[in-house]
Amino acid sequence: MDKEILTMEEAAELFSVSVKTFIKLLKEEKVPARKIGREWRFSRQALINWLSVGDSQQYSASEGEVKDFFNDVASKWEELRQDYYDESIKNKLIDLDIINSNMLVVDLGAGDGYISREVSKIARQVIAVDISAEMLKELKRKAAGEGIKNIQTVESDGLEVPIPEASGDVVCASMYLHHIADPELAIKEMNRILKPGGKVFLADYNEHSDRDLVEKMHDIWQGFSETDLKNWFKASGFKKVKLEKLAGRPKKTDRSIPGAGIFILTAEK
Repeated sequence: MDKEILTMEEAAELFSVSVKTFIKLLKEEKVPARKIGREWRFSRQALINWLSVGDSQQYSASEGEVKDFFNDVASKWEELRQDYYDESIKNKLIDLDIINSNMLVVDLGAGDGYISREVSKIARQVIAVDISAEMLKELKRKAAGEGIKNIQTVESDGLEVPIPEASGDVVCASMYLHHIADPELAIKEMNRILKPGGKVFLADYNEHSDRDLVEKMHDIWQGFSETDLKNWFKASGFKKVKLEKLAGRPKKTDRSIPGAGIFILTAEK
């Protein structure tokens, strides 16, 4: 390898480790790195010499802020999230009729169970994954109050979920991807989790310019473009990638509604 400027995958190859191991290194050490636009880039020589040209701990700082934020708001999340999205997302999921009683559904970024609790009424089992332990406590409390017994919770950022390969029938990710520093890795993990023929249901923000929304909700991404999403999913091995805008909006009139619209993406492994 003789390139001077390396992508994350190339930097990991230079170190002879997996991308996941390299990301772990970024989180734990001060690796020379710079974020250019939306992508991390590395100097080959700087990596070899381990010179402090940049501070890769910034890579995990945003993740830590997201985790702290959701731990803090967990008890009031159900009320808070209604300012940003209503019941339309889960209604759309049910209307698509992609889940049946024999299925294992993995809900990434499950929060307090907005999707998980609804899906549990149909699926055989739901695995609810979230980075926030407090959110998962809320999910368990609410599920118990509703008599739901088929939800298993897993604390994880969604990039390396302790679930066997090709075990899930459907992966749901509602308002999750914009909190992930490297969405492509999260999409690859969705593919790993799914059985052949398994489906993804993704709901998130369209690309937007609402900085107040980003700062208030500790988002990492200002939504996503249709082109980027389709390219990422196809590059990760998905087919039948479809994207549509969601019509539903919050009904509250006494609060400021953010300008970012919501899309629904479906894809098949």
